[in-house]
Amino acid sequence: MVKAGRQENYIRIFYILVSIIIVESALLMASCQREPGVKEKVIAREKKPVEAKVEKPARPGTYQGRIAIVLDDWGYSLNNAETLKEIKEPLTLAILPRRAYSGAISQLALELKKEAILHLPLEPRRQPQYRLEPDTIVSSMPRKEVVRILEADIKSVPGIKGVSNHMGSLATENDKLMTIIFAELKKRGLYFLDSFTGKTVCKKLSGSMGIPYARRHVFLDNKLDRKYIVGQIETLAKISAQEGAAIGIGHDREKTMEVLAECMPDLRKRGFKFVYVSELVK
Repeated sequence: MVKAGRQENYIRIFYILVSIIIVESALLMASCQREPGVKEKVIAREKKPVEAKVEKPARPGTYQGRIAIVLDDWGYSLNNAETLKEIKEPLTLAILPRRAYSGAISQLALELKKEAILHLPLEPRRQPQYRLEPDTIVSSMPRKEVVRILEADIKSVPGIKGVSNHMGSLATENDKLMTIIFAELKKRGLYFLDSFTGKTVCKKLSGSMGIPYARRHVFLDNKLDRKYIVGQIETLAKISAQEGAAIGIGHDREKTMEVLAECMPDLRKRGFKFVYVSELVK
């Protein structure tokens, strides 16, 4: 009897275990078919392919501001000609007259589609450190002498679009002298870029005489230091963004050219448009 009772107990336990296995299997199958929970949804989202972000192109004709870069004092050498070739943006080259390479730089400007202007030596307020260029026009000269020098200077730099003053802090204050010069520029359809080296009568005079005029906003390289030049370029960009256009003047110097070659493409990507000075004169 004892043995039979034990067998019955074993059978009951067996059926209980089988029942438990059946119930758990059913629950597991149901869980696999239910809607994914929060955790499963997160995993699903994580596995979803990430779409690349597409930047919207700037609208045609829109830009932060226009910038004209002028490089002064060309004509003494061709030292920076190779760096000049690397800069694809518009540049205006202010070429000193009747120097050893004035004609060559003028021709190079034409080949590279840069704008050339005459960098006309004019009388500064006298300073001991200033070395005047040959045939610098001074306020004491008679009209005939001023015209003779100006004609020879213009002839030595063919293809120019305008004229800027080299030094000239004293000359550009002189109504009589600048009237003589502007009369000659008007005959030839040339604009005047005021380097703005001091007090000037040029803006008022150009308006009354009908001479296209613009003036410099920033000197880029008064210090031959990379950080300084970069800072000046940023100042120029800020003025351009605020006023719509700005003109910066640098020089035919290795450091200046190197920094411009680096900075100009970045400014273009930021939305600034480089132009020639002839596009900004009024």
